[in-house]
Amino acid sequence: MPNATLRVPRSLLTLAVAGALALPAALSAQRPEMQASGPRIQSNGPTFEVANPSFTAPEGHIYKAVFEIAAGDNGSEQVQPELTTVARFLNLHARHGVPDDQVQVAAVFHGPAYAALLTDEAYAERHDGKANPTRDLVRELLDAGVPLVLCGQTAGGRGVTQEDLVPGAQIALSAMTALNVFLAQGYQFNPW
Repeated sequence: MPNATLRVPRSLLTLAVAGALALPAALSAQRPEMQASGPRIQSNGPTFEVANPSFTAPEGHIYKAVFEIAAGDNGSEQVQPELTTVARFLNLHARHGVPDDQVQVAAVFHGPAYAALLTDEAYAERHDGKANPTRDLVRELLDAGVPLVLCGQTAGGRGVTQEDLVPGAQIALSAMTALNVFLAQGYQFNPW
């Protein structure tokens, strides 16, 4: 049998193309809008509304999460992205009705992530006179009661003192030490 050519009526082809072009618009119309930051952390941490999630935590569940913050900013003018995740964790639970006292978060910094905790002056000394782009988020997290702990080994290796840090940030013996303490206190390691 010779090669057969499939002929599709032009009207059917036109409908298929129109449907394919309309699909992304239809899908995006169903996608929820990203909510502004807040209600707990105003400077960062936008979230999406999730209507009727099919997986839910038991009533009264206490969320205790510790985040390891390791990525550096290399003098960028962007807010430290891993710390944005901490803000989002607080905001998304608050936005979905979880009482603030049921969401406890801590963050342990090491390696190049140390820069997020620096005062503007200490940051400027290390980054060509620039202000710390993460300072406001750090301040707001500290004000919300989030422990922000710097690895003492990182501090020693980078020449960072307690005076170089935003007031309220702490220095531990090491990141390993701080993570061990938080885990022993019932915090769960959150890899994001």
